Amino acid sequence: MKKFVFLLVIVSFGISYSAQSQDCLEKYRKAFMARGAEEVVDSTYDDVIISIRMGTTNECYLGNVTVRNGKILVDNFYIKLEDDDYDNLGPRLKTQQPVEIKDGISQIILDKKDNLYNVVFVSHIKPKKQGFKKAPDFDLN
Repeated sequence: MKKFVFLLVIVSFGISYSAQSQDCLEKYRKAFMARGAEEVVDSTYDDVIISIRMGTTNECYLGNVTVRNGKILVDNFYIKLEDDDYDNLGPRLKTQQPVEIKDGISQIILDKKDNLYNVVFVSHIKPKKQGFKKAPDFDLN
């Protein structure tokens, strides 16, 4: 019985950790689903978030990408380093084919180690919709 309880605690801790590690991309995905996304036009963006999923962990980093014809050019796919320089991730990717963007988030991009990448265009989340303005309280007396 003690082994079963111990195993249950370990499993629930693992599930909790796994759910927390998925938060960074899922938070952005939920915001885009709730608010919608503005069109990502052709340009170079230095304000994107790059989500990297390695196994069950998910980390988000600042990045820089170029969009042409509505697709990300993976040969111009940079992640920002701690010293504010950039590292080109393009050579590490499995394909050099441009990647589509849907609702402000790129399709999944695979690297040669099978890590999963998504680019999030945070500045393209539509503004939060305004709620109804309440009328002032009125007294007829």
